[in-house]
Amino acid sequence: MLRRGGPDGPPSAAETVVSHESPTRESAAVPAPLPPPRRRRASELLLDFLEHEHGRTITLGGLVALLGDRAFGMMLLLLAIPNVIPMPGLSTAVGIPMILLGAQMAAGMRQPWLPRRLAAVGFDRDAFLGVVRRVHPHVARVERHLKPRLPQFTEALAERLLGLVIIVLAGVLSLPIVFGNLPPAVGIGLIALGLIERDGAFVLAGLVASVLGLAFVSAVVLGLGGAAWLLVHGLFA
Repeated sequence: MLRRGGPDGPPSAAETVVSHESPTRESAAVPAPLPPPRRRRASELLLDFLEHEHGRTITLGGLVALLGDRAFGMMLLLLAIPNVIPMPGLSTAVGIPMILLGAQMAAGMRQPWLPRRLAAVGFDRDAFLGVVRRVHPHVARVERHLKPRLPQFTEALAERLLGLVIIVLAGVLSLPIVFGNLPPAVGIGLIALGLIERDGAFVLAGLVASVLGLAFVSAVVLGLGGAAWLLVHGLFA
């Protein structure tokens, strides 16, 4: 018969608890995931562009190579700038490349491509950089209001539809219409900023500005046409 251990006696076998559990090993520390790299803002990209060592001329092909993964938005912004702050004689020179960029956006291309002859088109370095330098502080002020939102206006399908809008606006911008360059250039600039910063609200603002701009250009064309008809009618009546 087994005797149970008392308070002062040794514990019985039944009362003895032996732990066979091995010491727990501390779980290996899992490093916290790194935050995604911060998207560079439009003003920073413009500043990089200003500080880049350009040649005697700035070519369209050089712009595409320099701007990298956001070349569509930045190319549209840089080509719209000379028409927002007018540089005489450049509307056709920048309008034709924008038509091509819009067509490539509509086709779903992820990187711009320019034919060799168009890629070789160049602008005077000092004049072009001077215009970009003048617009840089304005872009820096505007982008304080830019933030990722309304993604339905910046996703892939939306970009393809925006490409069609760019084609129309750039086509109007290319025409020799008095006061006809600024309205479509403003619309393209707002859309470009929205694409760069993934801000659908700015894209939407660009679309509204585009509709108003096209209405303004149409009114100018109709007004000039009416005036020309009255002049011809008066001369030959």
